[in-house]
Amino acid sequence: MMGAPRALVQRVHAGVGGVFGVVLFVILLSGAWSMAHEDLRAWFRGPSALAQGPALPLSQWLGIARERGLALGELRIRLADSGHSVVELCGSPTDCSGALDPANGRELASGDAADILFNLHKSLFIGFPGRVLISLLGVVLLLMIWAGSALHSGRLQDLKRLRRDRGARVFAHDLHTLIGRWCGPWLLLFGVTGALSGLGALGTLGLAGQAFPGAPQQAFMQLLGAPPPISPQAGTTQVDLDQLLHRDAIAHPGFSAQNVALHHWGEPGAWVEVSGIQQGLPSTAVFERHAYRASDGEAVGTRSASGRGVWLQAFIAVQPLHFADYRWVPYAGPLLRAVHFAMALAAAVLVLSGLYLWLERRRLKAGAGWQVLLRLVVGGGGGLLAATAVLLCAGALAGGNLAWWFWGSWLASLLLVCAMPPRRQPLHLLLAVAGLAFVAAAVLHLAGSFRHGSLALWPVDLVLLLCGASALWALRQLISFTRAARAAAANVA
Repeated sequence: MMGAPRALVQRVHAGVGGVFGVVLFVILLSGAWSMAHEDLRAWFRGPSALAQGPALPLSQWLGIARERGLALGELRIRLADSGHSVVELCGSPTDCSGALDPANGRELASGDAADILFNLHKSLFIGFPGRVLISLLGVVLLLMIWAGSALHSGRLQDLKRLRRDRGARVFAHDLHTLIGRWCGPWLLLFGVTGALSGLGALGTLGLAGQAFPGAPQQAFMQLLGAPPPISPQAGTTQVDLDQLLHRDAIAHPGFSAQNVALHHWGEPGAWVEVSGIQQGLPSTAVFERHAYRASDGEAVGTRSASGRGVWLQAFIAVQPLHFADYRWVPYAGPLLRAVHFAMALAAAVLVLSGLYLWLERRRLKAGAGWQVLLRLVVGGGGGLLAATAVLLCAGALAGGNLAWWFWGSWLASLLLVCAMPPRRQPLHLLLAVAGLAFVAAAVLHLAGSFRHGSLALWPVDLVLLLCGASALWALRQLISFTRAARAAAANVA
């Protein structure tokens, strides 16, 4: 009675993994790098772009905005902080005028090469439909977690066993089980927050018209809050923005301001909005906002996720939890972020090891489906790893069109994989390229950091060194397994 359900669960686990495994690997690997999106943007700008000295007062940023041709009426100033090293001046939510040095206002390199991996994870470069598709893959991940948990026992030896002397298949099986056991809670977090990220937005859009017939925008007004009522004041005196920020910090202890937005600036009904992160509250600057009247700085409204109901707070918490934004955690934020990043990479290895086991079980048949999936795994997964490393290495060299390096490397990997016969796939080559490029990127960036006397981004360089060492270790293990298999085959013959 129990054999049939288990067999069914096993078929579901293997079948779903075989169909969606490559895409899940791409999403998880790019998602890991997306957690360090702002750090990577700063890394791509280079050590010379790091701010030296105190930030300019906000009053000077208004002058800089005028010089850049931006109207002050609806200007938003994105401030520099521990997670965002530059200042951005935005004439609209989607129109920001580049990255500016907080100390002097000079324009810096955009660092938008980091957006490649971020957009790949967020939407597959196809906008909102891509977000929904990736959310559906979050549901697929949850299904695979459930099936995998049902298939594996709770034996303690599964928490520590990793046999490297029994061949590649046993090693992959132990690695798959080990990661699944140790990373289970984080896998659930990735699946749940990933599913809710896009499907929640889709549900909001779909239900807005039914909740507010003829005026669906009212749903977003309820979610984000209406503008504060401002009674026009006589005179044109405007509040000092730096003093306003200082008073806001006193009035809201533990609040970290990220944005200062001007609304109807210069008009009688002008107001200023300060948004950011409140310590101890998993939310974002979209929901944590304080409004002040521009004429005298009087507080006229506060919006927060706090006190808005359990389900709404959970929905708001999805974004910071999914992208490892732990700045709201009082003490252990950096540690949690590092663990989150490591778990995302481990999840990608989990999917890759599962794909390898799926392929091994079908290797003897070697049908058309096996060959197609093999090429997708090596070219899509291994090619993405190599393309990411090449992108970072090219960024450290500051050479040419970085997007071209990424897409060109990935396309070249796919073409090479398609040209090679199934049993001579160039996985060794891709691992060697990835390992050497990761190490070279870290060494080149560290050398530049030493020249400029700033090691602010050493954590990124350390991660790149570890990634490079891991890829080269995987290459060594692959060579060892290949030699052992050939020796065993020769002894049998």
